[in-house]
Amino acid sequence: MQISATEYLNKLLNELLNSERHKLQLTRSWAAQFPNKPGVDVFRLGDRIVYVGETGSIRGRMRDLIDTRNHTIRRSIGMKLYSTRDDYTKPSSSKRFCDEIEAELNSFISSMLTLSFISVELGRKELEERIFSLHAPEYNNKGLRITF
Repeated sequence: MQISATEYLNKLLNELLNSERHKLQLTRSWAAQFPNKPGVDVFRLGDRIVYVGETGSIRGRMRDLIDTRNHTIRRSIGMKLYSTRDDYTKPSSSKRFCDEIEAELNSFISSMLTLSFISVELGRKELEERIFSLHAPEYNNKGLRITF
């Protein structure tokens, strides 16, 4: 029996939103436990989805999460929480926050956020877009997105 694209995306959405929530540890050994497979991840603050992403390697994405230069969610959270501080300088893909903000950011991510993910071979961009359109995650900083 064939299912439609909408049914397929809804199945993936249900699977992702009901999957295990992991605490974030931000270490290389923690990141190494994730599958080296393509997939979609969501970060939650309490029950609210605050970030959604798709990736060619879940393990690689978790490794990226350790360094502000490598992951958008770190830069977005840091900007929202710390941009009014005197020691704040805007980070980029080549520049981190100062050491004090990096430490506070690590603490915030580890204590306040949870992660859910699923492996997705086909349709991960569409699933990311569906979640974005349904939940408007505050830490995604992409422009206009296509909705399905």
